[in-house]
Amino acid sequence: MTTTIEKTVARPSRRRFLVTTAAVGGGLSVGFPLSAGAAGARDAGAEVGAWVFIKPDDTCVIRIARSEMGQGTLTGLAQLVAEELECDWNKVTTEFVHPSHNLSRKRIWGEMSTGGSRGIRVSQDYVRRGGAVARNLLITAAAEQWKVSVDDLVAANGVVTHKASGRKARYGQLAAAAAKLPVPDAKTVKLKVPGEWKVAGKPVKRLDTLQKLDGSLV
Repeated sequence: MTTTIEKTVARPSRRRFLVTTAAVGGGLSVGFPLSAGAAGARDAGAEVGAWVFIKPDDTCVIRIARSEMGQGTLTGLAQLVAEELECDWNKVTTEFVHPSHNLSRKRIWGEMSTGGSRGIRVSQDYVRRGGAVARNLLITAAAEQWKVSVDDLVAANGVVTHKASGRKARYGQLAAAAAKLPVPDAKTVKLKVPGEWKVAGKPVKRLDTLQKLDGSLV
């Protein structure tokens, strides 16, 4: 019995070793979750800026470029993006960025190392700007469809509203048009001040808990 077990576990195949280490450490690309860009090929929806992928049912897939090791960085980063995006938090889900996709897109998601609270400290500004860029694109898409000024529109809870007429459009309805617009310089978008936050920094249930409990999280 002992000899059989030793032969079984002492010589794992190279493929099995790579897949296992990727799942445990996230340091290798083999077995790592696909980015939302790849998800776009499977599910209807559109990329609205680099950090957000919106489906027709208003689900907002927020990209996460840091490792979740139990410290809550996945949920924390999603909150920061969602705050500026002004989406419905109940319709937020996340997806890890694949390192190879980050490289092929000229590191559009920044660095991907995790440690010493870097996930929040280092990237909090640019992930918030990613959410703000997506919000601006959605508002602009609505303005062009309705032939009104962007200044007459407001975004909240996943809906763009024309203040004068009360006309509304859901994010899922605007995403395709928003994805075709020129992406504004993230440095120029206006960010909310912490006193205005409704989601960021607030106690919420972690987005990865259920997947950890049912074993579906890779």
